Amino acid sequence: MEKTFTRRMFLRTAGIGSAASILAACAPKIVTVTQIVEKEKVVEKPVEKIVQQTVVVEKQATVVVEKKVEVKAPEPKGEIEFWGHDQHPMDLAGEGFVKKYPQVKWKSPHPAERGQKLRVSMAAGAGCPDLYWAEATEAQEFGCQELLTVLDEWITPVKDQFHPAKLAETFIAKTGHYIGWPGDISVSGLYYRYDKFEAAGYKDVKWDTLTYDEYYKMTGDIAKKAKKYAFCAPQGWTALWHFGVHQVGGSGVSKDGQKLLVNSPEGIEAMKIVKGLYGCGGGLDVGWWSAPYWAAIQDGTLIGDFATAWCRGFWEAQIKTPDKGLGYWKIAPFPGGGAVKNRTGIWGGAQLINPKCSKNKDNAILYMQYALGSLEGCALTGGWGIIPSYRPYLASSLFLKSRSPFMGDFPVNEFWASQEKQLSSNFFRPAGWGAIDAGLAQVMPKIMKGDLTVEQGMAEADKIISPDFERAKCKA
Repeated sequence: MEKTFTRRMFLRTAGIGSAASILAACAPKIVTVTQIVEKEKVVEKPVEKIVQQTVVVEKQATVVVEKKVEVKAPEPKGEIEFWGHDQHPMDLAGEGFVKKYPQVKWKSPHPAERGQKLRVSMAAGAGCPDLYWAEATEAQEFGCQELLTVLDEWITPVKDQFHPAKLAETFIAKTGHYIGWPGDISVSGLYYRYDKFEAAGYKDVKWDTLTYDEYYKMTGDIAKKAKKYAFCAPQGWTALWHFGVHQVGGSGVSKDGQKLLVNSPEGIEAMKIVKGLYGCGGGLDVGWWSAPYWAAIQDGTLIGDFATAWCRGFWEAQIKTPDKGLGYWKIAPFPGGGAVKNRTGIWGGAQLINPKCSKNKDNAILYMQYALGSLEGCALTGGWGIIPSYRPYLASSLFLKSRSPFMGDFPVNEFWASQEKQLSSNFFRPAGWGAIDAGLAQVMPKIMKGDLTVEQGMAEADKIISPDFERAKCKA
């Protein structure tokens, strides 16, 4: 993975949910998933069609009666071409899909600069993939321009089965249509190495009720006395603000995608949380997922971090032996207290879209329903590290009984299931969101150093961000 998926490539995807197992594990996973699905007694309902029949009755009168008859859907054929990053969880579901529909060929070339390549293809009206793993901001941008297949016919009947926060990211307010299949919920938590916290004198931490003030004090003390750091804090690390604004019930943009909310009370409160994290001294100033980052994880210098569920697979790829931390990690809710309403956050979390210029629309939609809207498909994608937002899967033993080697017996997916209920539907990433990251990254170092107060810094950020946001947003 280190050779094929670099940090720079990752940052270009703006936090796409993924993981880092190897595709060689795919076949046995599929067999296991199929067996478990059978145990769950998952039965596909037959397709029914209303057939009108004309019946002749007494006095030669004719009436029309209806009866339901089972109709076999035609066996799908052809191919599906998917564009996503290297070693993608959708490839696992692709393997399962072609076992279910053997006359369909799965193509997954993982093109470089796929975002730019997709834009060129859509502009030309040809050469588009059938499926694309899109960040919410991309899907909102393309959907606003009406470049994507409208999925109302398939999403509307089942929309209550998905988390509203992720369903909202697939809906275009301007057009009133769904244009993506809800994907990774990107629920988050505080990863921590419990043995190192215990060694530093913090054995009985009450993680479930921990406040930020308590967290600042504890992590600052550990850094000072033990030279261990509880989270990653490079300069201008905007992910921390994303988490914070979600926690206090805010967002960077209004839900209609029209108004910038960076300098709102919630935006200011979120930056105060970030200011506290930098000020306590408990963070390690290294590039996120850089070589020094992973070295600090493996040697026990970095003993925690704020991270999403989809990060798990990448950690598993780095933590292979007990001396590197295998079996010693757990996850806790984000700290609370003060203005915090939610003990989790969202960072990233993509969805599947079908460009109108693709060749295999029907196969693409069938795959969406399988990979992100069925127990079997979700078990394959979910086993990779992302967490599909399909709630029947999140309530099933397929999800809840799963464990992760680097967390030992810790019930990781039971934890994520509880965190999913904390997700805020107010947090929304429409077209133009990218301008927020760029502007905050410029201002955050000044706030952290004390050159600007939080209020002054957020006002300055608003001025920097506004012109780019106005150009990029989906205009009503």
